[in-house]
Amino acid sequence: MSTTTSSIESLAARRASPCPTKIFKGHTKEVTCVAYFPDGRRLASASEDKTVIIWDVESGRQDGQPLQHDSNVSWMAISPDGRKITSGMDKGGAVVWDVLTREVVRDLKGGGVIRLAYSQDGRWIATVPWANERVVRLWDADTGRLGREPLICDGDPWCVAFSPDGTQIAVGLRDGSFEVISISTGESVVGPIKGHVDWVMSVVYSPDGRLFVTASADQSIRVWDSKTGVEVGKPMLGHEASVDCLSVTVNGRRIASGGDAVRVWDLETRLQVGESFHAAYGVICVAFSPDGRHIINGGGDNDVYLWDTETFAVQGSSPPPTTSNQNPTAPQPIPPLRQQRQARTKSHNDTSSINSSLLDLPAVVQQQPATQSPQERRPSVDDNWDTESIRPRLVSVHGIFCMVPSHSCAF
Repeated sequence: MSTTTSSIESLAARRASPCPTKIFKGHTKEVTCVAYFPDGRRLASASEDKTVIIWDVESGRQDGQPLQHDSNVSWMAISPDGRKITSGMDKGGAVVWDVLTREVVRDLKGGGVIRLAYSQDGRWIATVPWANERVVRLWDADTGRLGREPLICDGDPWCVAFSPDGTQIAVGLRDGSFEVISISTGESVVGPIKGHVDWVMSVVYSPDGRLFVTASADQSIRVWDSKTGVEVGKPMLGHEASVDCLSVTVNGRRIASGGDAVRVWDLETRLQVGESFHAAYGVICVAFSPDGRHIINGGGDNDVYLWDTETFAVQGSSPPPTTSNQNPTAPQPIPPLRQQRQARTKSHNDTSSINSSLLDLPAVVQQQPATQSPQERRPSVDDNWDTESIRPRLVSVHGIFCMVPSHSCAF
């Protein structure tokens, strides 16, 4: 059999996968962060091409000119009132933009920033330094000045999230630990607790503040009591690579996670809901829309994908966890973020429909492997297809163009 014939058959054999509703094209390098504006009508994306782009969700077009930076944009956040965007660069600190005028109104001086977050009242901006500094800095959002002494962490931080009441901040550390720090006292009130065996890549609070969720390079997602640091329920397993990002719906019922794909989970049952959403080159960032009906994600192929959660069927749930993540007990070294992303983009992910939303669908029951209980763990004192029609798309395989039905969306 010729190589060309083999390639065509391999392409045809790829399983059908849900298709994105829209693809936002404009960045020239990988997308590092995505976020919705509070009204859900616009979204913003940050990229290593040194820009932040604001998009009109309905039309899929850019809203004004991109926000130009002097360095790669590693992360960004939209203020709770939707009037400001704070973007962190891997060199040169962070800047605050006025969304209306598209001008820089605050310059948060300092070294490179890997992660940042707004408090829900809009008073504070927290930044995590790119360098191995054991601090989280808190900035006054109105003045752009440091609001207090840096919060001292027990290890090198990677990600942060404010509690809904704005009194505490959860910090994920690079050694797999997490801790919760009081903003008023600067003291750790929970932990540090070694909850994972590899870097804590993302942390989010439930809307009521009772729980927070951590995602790790050890391929697991875990839920914790925010006051005691005790793990609640079973971990969420199924990702076959580092889980790099999390997002929670405003009603607190669903969690979206990104890594090898976008997966949606029922926070109460810890079970995956519906299909996995596969992007072409892995998922670096993910966000629910304010109404929970859509999910956006960005990754290594420079595009932003929008998924309509009402178009996916429950049937055909993702395969159960593989052997590699059934018992994540041995830490695996994680390379620097840039190397990790480059490695991920070298291989493509392989990429049924009913009229019900993922917000309302029952969780798909999957067999969960036996894992350590909280008592057993010792806490120590973190495209190319036509999206506007249902016409088949053309895919070139070794110079031969093949007709691929639009519903298959194999990458």
